[in-house]
Amino acid sequence: MLFINISSDKVYISTWTKNIFLDRNGIENILWPQLIQLNQKNKIKDILVLNWPWWFTNLRVSTLCINLLNALQKNKIKIYDISKINLYSYLYKQKLIPRYWIIYIWQKKNIRLYDFAKQKYSTQTIQEVNLDEDYFLDQVYEKWYYTNLNSKFGLKIIYHKSWLEITFKSQKIQIKLKDLQLKPLKQIQPNYMIDPKMN
Repeated sequence: MLFINISSDKVYISTWTKNIFLDRNGIENILWPQLIQLNQKNKIKDILVLNWPWWFTNLRVSTLCINLLNALQKNKIKIYDISKINLYSYLYKQKLIPRYWIIYIWQKKNIRLYDFAKQKYSTQTIQEVNLDEDYFLDQVYEKWYYTNLNSKFGLKIIYHKSWLEITFKSQKIQIKLKDLQLKPLKQIQPNYMIDPKMN
């Protein structure tokens, strides 16, 4: 199975034995050749996509490339789509992660704060958040993005052959893919937290 995380500032591709990180700058030129190369080396039969929410360009380009690859393979690829909101809700219900998720929205100060107990988000600035053990945020590769917070509150996702490994506060959580009960799709759509503005 190929794992693709399109819900970060870098597209993360993993074949379990190989990890690839593609910068969002020029993603429209580098993702497609990368997928073709991987498919030529070993025919892709399954793709697990971690979707929503993040950079609009990453979401648009990645879903287009994945759907195109499947179309060229005559829809023989099984595509499994899971949003971060669903994955983190699953973890929260099992009391494995805190109640509040700080969602980076491409700005240095403004964030979305998701409350898993109430299942809704609010718009705030990072200064308005009183950080404690009830909060977490995604690992982000932007050097300026809350570097000091990533080590203390950051949550990291790595793919293994049959599970996702979530690392939070030095604790490793293994989520078996079969436990997520995902159904294969013919194609996927980019999931936006907020509607993108088209020029």
